[in-house]
Amino acid sequence: MPQKHVRSLGANEILELIFVYLTEISSLRDPDEILEVLANMGRALTSADRCSVWVISDDKKEIWTKVAHGVDEIRIPMGSGIVGSSIVSGEKVIIDDVYKDPRFNQSIDKKTGYRTKSMMVIPLYDNDDEIIGAFQVINHIGEKDSFDKRDIERLMLASTYAAETLISAKLTQEIEDTQREVVFTMGAIGESRSKETGNHVKRVADYSKILAKAYGMDEEEAELLKQASPMHDIGKIAIPDAILKKPGRFDENEREIMNSHAELGYHMIKDSKRPLLKAAAIVAYQHHEKWNGTGYPQKLKGEEIHIYGRITAIADVFDALGSDRVYKKAWSDERIFKLFKEERGEHFDPKLVDLFFENIDALLEVRSKFSDQYQAKVEYKEGETNIKILGAYGSRGKGLGTSSFLLNNKTVIDAGNLLDSLDVASTEIENIWITHSHLDHIYDIAYILDNYYALRKKTLNIYGLPKTIQTIKENFLNNTVWPDFSQISLLNSKEKCVKYVEIELNKEYKISETEIIKPIYAEHTVDTCGYVYIEKGKGIVFSSDTISLSSVLEEVNENKNISTIMVECSFPSDMQNIADVSKHLTPKKLFKELEKLKRDDISIYINHLKPSYLTKIEKEIAQYKGSFELNIVKDGEILQF
Repeated sequence: MPQKHVRSLGANEILELIFVYLTEISSLRDPDEILEVLANMGRALTSADRCSVWVISDDKKEIWTKVAHGVDEIRIPMGSGIVGSSIVSGEKVIIDDVYKDPRFNQSIDKKTGYRTKSMMVIPLYDNDDEIIGAFQVINHIGEKDSFDKRDIERLMLASTYAAETLISAKLTQEIEDTQREVVFTMGAIGESRSKETGNHVKRVADYSKILAKAYGMDEEEAELLKQASPMHDIGKIAIPDAILKKPGRFDENEREIMNSHAELGYHMIKDSKRPLLKAAAIVAYQHHEKWNGTGYPQKLKGEEIHIYGRITAIADVFDALGSDRVYKKAWSDERIFKLFKEERGEHFDPKLVDLFFENIDALLEVRSKFSDQYQAKVEYKEGETNIKILGAYGSRGKGLGTSSFLLNNKTVIDAGNLLDSLDVASTEIENIWITHSHLDHIYDIAYILDNYYALRKKTLNIYGLPKTIQTIKENFLNNTVWPDFSQISLLNSKEKCVKYVEIELNKEYKISETEIIKPIYAEHTVDTCGYVYIEKGKGIVFSSDTISLSSVLEEVNENKNISTIMVECSFPSDMQNIADVSKHLTPKKLFKELEKLKRDDISIYINHLKPSYLTKIEKEIAQYKGSFELNIVKDGEILQF
């Protein structure tokens, strides 16, 4: 609209001008378009040449122009320039000649050839009175060529609407982001219970979008399907572990229960009014239907199956066949492609199969980008000393277990992660050698006894220092926190579930014809011991939780049968104070201790890292290790020596 000098307008004319802009805004939904109109309104109400809407970046390190008349997007450091100063101080600014103000950055004028003279800036506030940006007008068009208080009052109207628009847009974005995060997380949980991976749902999501775009969906709908597809197996969270994790074939009843996950997933989310969850409900319900009508749960046929279900079916099967799992090897691409050709018009929509092959390069690129990293599975070898790491960490985290080491199929050191790692095989454990009484080292004693009480055939022997045994009896398995299993008989025997055995430091205990274990002193906040374990003349020392490696290194330096040590490192070096108080090692302290090692033929393994600081500790270990060769252990690894 033609711009008339606002100071020549009467009150009614100004109201009419405002009404024109607000009428235009009322027909808009896109926040960027609304802000563009508000910038025009601000320019008109103040008779300015240009107007910009500035916002603070998410990391609060920059401010940038969401809308800017006459120039491309501008980004400057937080607090810099006149606008940045206004945002930091919260002050409204009117300047007649910006070149006389030392805060003004002349570089933009020099770059664009534009000459800025007068300027007015108003900070924008959210509902919590926090500044979220600023409204800026430059170069007043009038006789005085400068802004005044009346211009500020008029600009306040446009800036108020701008702030509300930014708040609304941010809230809408946060709601959408939260929905996506919840959908993805719930999908990943469903997959992880059936031994899938988080990358599986990422790949299926990207495959689905590629196929949706190829099918002819617009960007918005294709993105909707991508965000919904991670929920395809959400119903699996309601399937019992005994069925979901069964390694062999299902019987007829088990198969029926397993197949119910599609319907269960649908009913979990079908009543949502959110487009994302409505799409996810369709995907969950129909991705196991088959083009020829032999799928489940509804036996839909052909185009009776929603396109979301048909696309996700191909994405899911392609990924399941083409990915390694801990329990199977991936199919070769040749074998997968042969199957898809055979199932064209049978399992899968024939048009989508054709599109699958037309877009195979893009699909394979996604598979490569989000590939799963599996270490080659190490099997127990006769003639080798094998130690399986059941729990490697210093605290529980998602998918991370606390200290526990399997020496043989009947004996472990510590019990931090027996149930997740061994499951029903934990019923075979007869001997637990405890280093000390802290919860992360005894945690799963309770759960393997509770979960598998009816399956246990032999007493569980708990070995520990006298104070450790006393603490477990008085404060853990005490009929208050947990049942006292030392007073409970096995289901089919008069023997008790638990027997406590007190041990002595530096005394060797024979645990089989070829195995010896010896407790050694460890300096910690409670009575603690590490262990020397010798099997067929080959040895490893476990430091346990400690602030000193003196006892460990004394054993290593003197006993040539020992070739390996397992040492703890719990906190990053900048947390040395808390490490000292809790008597744990940091990387800096660890390598200071290792200077006492007099041998250069020792393999060093590190465990007990706190999950919150994993990356930081790993970087520090790499920084401080010098010439030491070492490895940070993970759950499920097997050490052989």
